[in-house]
Amino acid sequence: MNMSSPSLERLMQRLDILQARYGYTLLDSDSFAAYVAAPGACLILFADDPAKVPETWDLTVILPEAVTRLDTAVRVGVLAPQAARALAARYGICIWPALLAMRDGEYLGTVEGLKDWSAYGRLLPELLAAAPCRPQASASRCTTPAQAPIVTECH
Repeated sequence: MNMSSPSLERLMQRLDILQARYGYTLLDSDSFAAYVAAPGACLILFADDPAKVPETWDLTVILPEAVTRLDTAVRVGVLAPQAARALAARYGICIWPALLAMRDGEYLGTVEGLKDWSAYGRLLPELLAAAPCRPQASASRCTTPAQAPIVTECH
């Protein structure tokens, strides 16, 4: 039995399944801005190559269950690794995988890295209820990833 991490090709297949089964939107650098600017709340999965960051695969499994438990309507978009890397610095994302929360085009915060399964039940509602703010600059935060917060919120 092969215990290695899923490949990038398998991740892309998994993202297609998320789109077909749950209605998630596969985004790229061109479609991202319009998607997050649309009215309402959205969560964006910033995925990385699971061969480099195996937790990305885990979050693709956890996310649908966590979203179904939310009491509020939320759109979910998914960025494949290349697009996610291109957009990460804009939102101060340093640790992969990450979830970005936005409402009506405004930044609410992020959850970086894979968290304990039960944590998403608390973190996602908190983020989606947060007041809009500005993302923290990634240059200052990304120098010490071991100290990165679970949730990046406004200050």
